[in-house]
Amino acid sequence: MDTQDALIACLPPQAYERNAPGVRAEAASTAAVLDEAQGSADTLFTEQQPDRTVILLGDWERNYSLPDACIGGAGAPADARRRNLLARIRGRGDLSRAYIIALAESLGYPGCTITEFGGMTCMDPCDSPVNGEDFIGVWRLNVPVSTAIVVATCEDPCDVQLRRWGNTQLECVIVRHKPAHTVVLFGYAP
Repeated sequence: MDTQDALIACLPPQAYERNAPGVRAEAASTAAVLDEAQGSADTLFTEQQPDRTVILLGDWERNYSLPDACIGGAGAPADARRRNLLARIRGRGDLSRAYIIALAESLGYPGCTITEFGGMTCMDPCDSPVNGEDFIGVWRLNVPVSTAIVVATCEDPCDVQLRRWGNTQLECVIVRHKPAHTVVLFGYAP
C-alpha cells in the first residue's frame, strides 16, 4: 500500500467518497509531501554518518576545520575529502616518537627517525656536540628520502636559492601535531 492509498483508507467511509476525483487529487498531493518528507528523513539519517555523507560533507568539514592549510582538499574528490574527515575525527594526538613516526609514514614517508638534542653535560662523550640550554626540547625528524629537491638553473631569477628542498605538507602536519613545548627541525637525506 502506498502513501496515497493509506491516506484514503484513513478517511471515514460515510463522509467521503473514496474514489471521487477531488479526494484522490487531495490525497495524491498530501502523499507527495509526506513521501518527500520521508525521503528527507532517510537522507538525513545517512548524512549524520561522516563515512557516508554526501550532501552535508561541507558542513562536516566546516565543523572539523577542513580543508586545512596542511592537507588541502578543497578541489579533491568526495572520497578523499571523506577520508580526511574521518582521519580528523578518529585521530588522536600523542607525544611519543612512535606517533610522530607513524604520522610521517601515513603521509608516505616510511623509515623516518627522530634525533633529540639537548645540552651537553659532563657525562656525555667528549665528541658530543656542545649544545647549550637553548637546545632543550629541540628535535629533528630525519626523513630518509630526498623529496622535492629543486636545483636552480641559468633561466631562474638571480634571487632564487641555488638548491632548496623539503615537503611543505609533511612539515605542516608534523608542526601541527608536535608537542607544543618543542621545536622541530627537518633533515632530508638522499
